[in-house]
Amino acid sequence: MADRFERRSYLLPAEREDEVSALLWQAGTRGLEVKPAAAGEVRIEAYFLAAPEGPAPPALLGSGVREVGVESLADRDWMATWREQAKPFTVGRRLLLDPREPSEPPPSSGARFLLRIPARSAFGTGSHESTRLALELLEGVDLERRRVLDVGCGSGVLALAALDFGARLAVGFDVDLGAALQAGQNARLNRRAGRFFAGGVAAVEPRAGFDVALVNVIPEEISPELTLIAARLVPGAQAIFSGILRERGRRTLAELRRRGFRRLATRTAGEWVAYRMEYRPR
Repeated sequence: MADRFERRSYLLPAEREDEVSALLWQAGTRGLEVKPAAAGEVRIEAYFLAAPEGPAPPALLGSGVREVGVESLADRDWMATWREQAKPFTVGRRLLLDPREPSEPPPSSGARFLLRIPARSAFGTGSHESTRLALELLEGVDLERRRVLDVGCGSGVLALAALDFGARLAVGFDVDLGAALQAGQNARLNRRAGRFFAGGVAAVEPRAGFDVALVNVIPEEISPELTLIAARLVPGAQAIFSGILRERGRRTLAELRRRGFRRLATRTAGEWVAYRMEYRPR
């Protein structure tokens, strides 16, 4: 008989996402989905094997966490439907992204750069609106012979696109070891010379002299690191900040200005906003 699962949904402050996710893993979740919610919150949907004792109740997850739904689910191949529907898709004027497995024949890309980013994990294929916004803004940056730093690289799609657009060096890092490994695999799959490691910005040499920073990370997670990121940039460097909910855009923009960044361009899609900025230290 197939196992039965429960999907439990929680609303919580966005700044507690990592902490609560870790507690849910400790409680035995078999998988998580994190989705944006209104008013500074995120929604976490956690999948548990149905059992008499049940998963950890919200009280054990700390203050501010509300359980908003419980559904009973039969076990199934969760990715089957997605794989059947997955198709290559264009982003901006210059990219074609292919989320299918490498065993599939590559699509004809015409004049576009083709990047194959298989959907094997939660690190993204480039289809999320925040990543699309970052890629579209990246097209407006002169990357010829530039050095690029990809902060919170995920699948590595931003760094690999930067190499296609002319960058001479792209270094990406992520605190999630799985993301750094996946990004390295994607670099090899696409025969790109991206460099990826697991860790934080403190591991990058101070005054490393990067010309471009790509930051597709929610503001609450990256805010404490902004000073360290800026210290790795040359004066006049450009930076793309995405992963920002529109309702928090004005506040995030004000903080970036205080750190020496000046807005050059803005793009929005759905509930997301992204900025291309220039770094001018005071």
